[in-house]
Amino acid sequence: MNLRPWGLCTAVLALVAPPVWAQQATPEWMTSPRDWSATLKDDVDAVGRIIEETHPGMHDDRNPAFRQRVEAGLTEARERAETTTDVGGWWWTMRGLIAGFDDGHVDIGLTNPGGFPTRWPGFLTLYDGAEQVVASRDEADGDSPPLGAKLIACDGVDAAALAERRVGAFRGRWFLEAQKLQFGDWVFMSASNPWTPEMSGCRFEVQGVERSYRLTWRAIEPQDLGARRTALTQRVSPPFGLKTLDDGGIWLSMPSFNGDPNSEAYAALTALLAEAAENQARLRAAPYVVLDVRDNGGGSSHWSARLALTLWGGDWATTHLMAPIESVDWRASETNIAGLRTLRDQLKAANGDPQMIAWANNAIDGMQGAMAAGAPLWREHTPQETPPTYAVPPENPMKGNVYVLTDFRCGSACLDAVDLWKTLGAVQIGRETNADTVYMELRENALPSGLAKVWVPMKVYRGRARGNNEPQVPAHVFAGGMADEQALQTWVQGLASGIGISGDGTSP
Repeated sequence: MNLRPWGLCTAVLALVAPPVWAQQATPEWMTSPRDWSATLKDDVDAVGRIIEETHPGMHDDRNPAFRQRVEAGLTEARERAETTTDVGGWWWTMRGLIAGFDDGHVDIGLTNPGGFPTRWPGFLTLYDGAEQVVASRDEADGDSPPLGAKLIACDGVDAAALAERRVGAFRGRWFLEAQKLQFGDWVFMSASNPWTPEMSGCRFEVQGVERSYRLTWRAIEPQDLGARRTALTQRVSPPFGLKTLDDGGIWLSMPSFNGDPNSEAYAALTALLAEAAENQARLRAAPYVVLDVRDNGGGSSHWSARLALTLWGGDWATTHLMAPIESVDWRASETNIAGLRTLRDQLKAANGDPQMIAWANNAIDGMQGAMAAGAPLWREHTPQETPPTYAVPPENPMKGNVYVLTDFRCGSACLDAVDLWKTLGAVQIGRETNADTVYMELRENALPSGLAKVWVPMKVYRGRARGNNEPQVPAHVFAGGMADEQALQTWVQGLASGIGISGDGTSP
């Protein structure tokens, strides 16, 4: 059986995790003299052209508001360019423009690493459920709110609106738990953003009593801020690998589904899937299997499809897969064709998966045909295979539970994996995932300034079961730190054995 999730492959041409700007020293290019207003105007105009040439939303009759939303974002950015005088005005305008798409598949990143000079009032807050609480502070500062203090408002703006204005407007999708977990600590960081003035006073609830605090903003060293953010966000990237636990459970770690054949992750995934295939009988007989996709921001969905065949096999898959995606519409343009040619050539040079090479060739031919016919979109119909009939329904070859361990980083092809594996019988555990739209398949685009790149999708799914910006929610939530390997392992072993380990990994 030629199994790909709903007949599709989400091969990402270039996908990187957004850098944490404030954790690095300020590079020279940020402080060098430059006409930042003109730089911003050129980059904003370039984003408009890239969206027009690359993004299927501009011709999507199922999303008629898309074009208007793009124009509104470009208009606001051009207005800000009129008063921009420094690198902060350039960057945060660009960051806000991209955030306005509310789509993790439209992203921006600096070409060269660097961090903006950052100030703080001596403390940082973090989301605890819907509340923002003080989670890190300068212990030498006796005038700042204590750890655990709950934010009420600052300068007359309530906590929720404050976070939306200061962070959500520049990160997008602020309705997602994953975004708040990843960027919630930015509320009390001031990183050269002229559009978010520093607050002068805030109110907090401290042990049930409301108290007011005057804020004294000052610089914080990048190393200090980086260490605090690492501790707060609990981000972890486990190494690729397959290991057997002391109770016989098998743990597969896949922190990336990178589809770039020249990447280290591609080589590691190739080796891991080969190892899984060699140990197919042991995996199927194990008391449980954990598919660990913590820190997996996506890549190519063909990895998860191959692993699904190893674990469950084609017979089980054909009787349990949900209805395939109706079709895929590609934005037919020379820009997108060039991007796919680059990917195809890289795959050929690396002796990559023949299926992926054939898929790329098919998309290239299809888009060329659409352009010749004057059509802005090319429809890639998914193959409608006739499911085989069985005299006796196939049995699930997996004897134990299969757990999919997720965190807030899981997006794009990682979400495709969760969709697929849960349909085949896996149980999601850990934390709620990130989310994506139905716009897929990223292409990297350089901006005229040479200072940043943007990633923009080239195709749109039709009829996907999981909706726009809809996360996957675990059946069992782990309340402890996702970087605490021992507690996490103990918790999973408790789930598998039915002991009833509590959500933070401890015994009840």
